[in-house]
Amino acid sequence: MINNQWYAVLSSHEVRLGQAVVARRFGEDVVFFRDDDGQLGCVTDLCAHRGASLGGGCVSDGHIQCPFHGIEYATDGRCVHIPSEGRNSKMDFSRFNLKHYEVREIGGIVFVWYGDGEAQGDPDVFDVVSDPAFSYDHMNDTWGVHYSRVIENQLDVSHLAFVHRTTIGRGNKTVANGPKVVWLDDNTLQTSANNEVDEGQTPKSADECVIKETNLNFKFPNMWLNHVSDKIMILAFFIPVDDEHSIIALRFYNRITGVRTIDTLIARMGSVANKVIERQDKRVVETQQPKASSQYMSENLVAADLPIMEYRRRRHELQNVAQSIFDNTVIKKREEEHVMDNKAMYKLSYGLFVLTAKDEVKANGCITNTAIQVASEPNQISFAVNKANYTHDMVMKTKKANISVISEAADFELFKHFGFQSGRDVDKFADFTDCKVAENGIPYITRGTNAYFSIDIKQTVDLGSHTLFIGEPTAMEVLDTAASATYAYYQDNIKPKPEAVGTTPTGQTVWRCKICGYEYVGEELPDDFICPICKHPASDFEKVTK
Repeated sequence: MINNQWYAVLSSHEVRLGQAVVARRFGEDVVFFRDDDGQLGCVTDLCAHRGASLGGGCVSDGHIQCPFHGIEYATDGRCVHIPSEGRNSKMDFSRFNLKHYEVREIGGIVFVWYGDGEAQGDPDVFDVVSDPAFSYDHMNDTWGVHYSRVIENQLDVSHLAFVHRTTIGRGNKTVANGPKVVWLDDNTLQTSANNEVDEGQTPKSADECVIKETNLNFKFPNMWLNHVSDKIMILAFFIPVDDEHSIIALRFYNRITGVRTIDTLIARMGSVANKVIERQDKRVVETQQPKASSQYMSENLVAADLPIMEYRRRRHELQNVAQSIFDNTVIKKREEEHVMDNKAMYKLSYGLFVLTAKDEVKANGCITNTAIQVASEPNQISFAVNKANYTHDMVMKTKKANISVISEAADFELFKHFGFQSGRDVDKFADFTDCKVAENGIPYITRGTNAYFSIDIKQTVDLGSHTLFIGEPTAMEVLDTAASATYAYYQDNIKPKPEAVGTTPTGQTVWRCKICGYEYVGEELPDDFICPICKHPASDFEKVTK
């Protein structure tokens, strides 16, 4: 996510007067509702009293009412009534107030401020959104990837001939000229496809291309516009649900005839076409790994990916700006209030472990660093696991687990195997042979480990983002004499370091672009060098060993 931004998250028509609408946004369940004047509110979904979902309640007198005990909240999250205290209560209800998000509605689109403190400015939108001359039709679809992947797909000009060969990509135009990318302002990127049939020609450079009438525009953080013509435009906003899910909201705008009823009918037909094209994209994009994109990824990009590179670069900049603002705010607050320095947590020592579990479907494992003995009579071990982790759900369900203690003899492949991929996507034990099955039926790791424990879970403690599991060992065994690896040892000795300065077999130094992988051969990289593929500067290159 980019902090301190207005995100388009919902269509206004989805929240009617008197209704409560629960939606997952930014990895959190929130509820939208309107007061008696139609003003929209967005608050966290769980009641502050006993944690019941407000989505199951009703909206009364402009307040959302918890279905459990009738506690009422205003659109700004204030607790305004607790029935058990009576209408004339003088009690201070502020401790029941809910977290709320500031909301704006523009052109039938709901924007939510995701950031620190009060909202800054108003949402940046395309003019068509509020142009009364246009009619539109709206559709939604949920994708199983991070919203950044969906955005990048809409900026990709070279996939048309393959993904959309039966629709908008007909003609087999596989050669991607350019593409040219321009920034209309700090927030808005524009590009256009300029593809041709491959007849043996060399693609034109971006400088040789122009922005065509049919062009693609993107406004940060999550809105896109396909300007087909002055009378037809397709708008999308990419809704962040959580780290592995998003919603694409598509609108077909037109003013072809100027007659509202006819243009509305055309818009509906346009939505049918949008759906066909969108589903072609979805089928491929949902297979991409990882599910979210970032500035530095192990991808080999080409010149046609320039719009994507520019999106990633600017997104990375905005994330850094937001983080800098947040850090400065925290520092100032700490100076004013003498709050705790969370970096002190880094001074705590941690071991490293492979936590394994098994249900009726398969076995799985993940890396954890919080296993400790918490009592000796009876002998008890605790470990904490992030709730978003697939292994967490398996342990919660079966109440059994194994913990393999990672030793200093472990290699990086062990961490990659159990820590850099999700058991939701792969079977980690399908081809993994360095393990044995304990008496509880769960595998434990035999390579790069020095002991294992089988544990029956006796207690669980909800810690917010994590669950603390406490259990009793039912089996344990020393596997090796190597010392246990600490997190510090992993960072210093196991995790690969950036490759040292090196040369080609002929003695030349190689510089590799960290963005797209382009390699420059030469003793020194010129300070003003620009990557010919992704257009990034010399500062984004590193010396590598061939």
